[in-house]
Amino acid sequence: MSFRRLTTLSGLAVSCLIAAPLMARQAQQAPAQQPPAQLPSGDRLPPRPGQLSPAPATPVGPCGRFTPDEKSFNFGKILSSNSVEHVFKFKNTGDANLVITSASGSCHCTVPQLAKMEYAPGEVGEIKVIFDPKGKAAGPVQQRVTVVSNDPTSPTSSLMIEADVQPIVMVEPKLVAFNQLAKGESRKVDMSVTGRMDGFAITDIRFDGEGEKIKTEIGKPEQVEINGEKMFKIPVKVIYPPASRIERFNRFMYITTNDTREKEVKIPVLGEVQGDIEAKPQRITMGLVARGAEFSNTATIGSRSGKPFRILGIKQIATQQDRKDPQLKFEFKPITRDGKPAAGSQSDYYNVAVSGVAPNDTFRGVIDFDVQTDVAGEENVRVGVYLVVR
Repeated sequence: MSFRRLTTLSGLAVSCLIAAPLMARQAQQAPAQQPPAQLPSGDRLPPRPGQLSPAPATPVGPCGRFTPDEKSFNFGKILSSNSVEHVFKFKNTGDANLVITSASGSCHCTVPQLAKMEYAPGEVGEIKVIFDPKGKAAGPVQQRVTVVSNDPTSPTSSLMIEADVQPIVMVEPKLVAFNQLAKGESRKVDMSVTGRMDGFAITDIRFDGEGEKIKTEIGKPEQVEINGEKMFKIPVKVIYPPASRIERFNRFMYITTNDTREKEVKIPVLGEVQGDIEAKPQRITMGLVARGAEFSNTATIGSRSGKPFRILGIKQIATQQDRKDPQLKFEFKPITRDGKPAAGSQSDYYNVAVSGVAPNDTFRGVIDFDVQTDVAGEENVRVGVYLVVR
């Protein structure tokens, strides 16, 4: 071994001999390291993404345990007029009394019932669940019963019920859509009303709301077979008469039948009667405007048929008293379809410029105005301005 290497090893040994007592004294003087503080169980932070949730705490001491025989039940196909019920049985498998605090359904159509709320160890109980499908949409339905108890391992338990609700009276389509009609146009929509009882019949059809008098023609019932079941199908024609007024309608059609289990069925009826005069867009958007700033945009008013007409004026519609709308200014001029100025005082196409000054306060709303024309039956064409001020 060389002299240099021997000298190095000797130096290391001496350093260790000196450092060892010093480290021992520091270890004696340093305070004992405390374990990290534990958060109370109710203040635990949620697991980070990708981190598993902590296992439920092991109960300490005697406790009740809610153990149902089954957690779900399927009624299968049921009629929309019939309430059904099922009994969920459970057992207290714990070594102390089980106390059920509450049992509630996920909607008013699902009602759970218990004979009592406290059960001794080993005692068996029942939760009767009543499901009433009246008013529910036809097809598969799933409802939940939530049971809250003093079971520390599962303080909230869920019991599920399922059913395939079959309507007593079936209407197709479920919506009467006349879509867009020109003024003076009539339109028919074919539909069918199907019932389950022998001698099924429609006794009355009526419409709510104001507007044109919509008519119906009820055909003769015919026997049909649907999913192996005998039913009776009645064709119905819904007729919108030649439109005499410009309107956008959203009404309901009420079909009354002789089946007392579902006496009346309500069907939406939608459509819009368009005149010859058309505004594009029907709602002008000003975008987001700063307080006190000026805003402006344009729209076009034109004849669908290409007939010349006059704009007599433009009037802003007064709003409700609790809202102060900014005052709008209007300018209009006849133009061609390609946007060039048109000769003369009338045209089949106009440019309408709308401007104003935003209020010094926040505002969000639609300001309506009427374009007044010389077209019979379309003296006022309604247009809106959507404004947001921040």
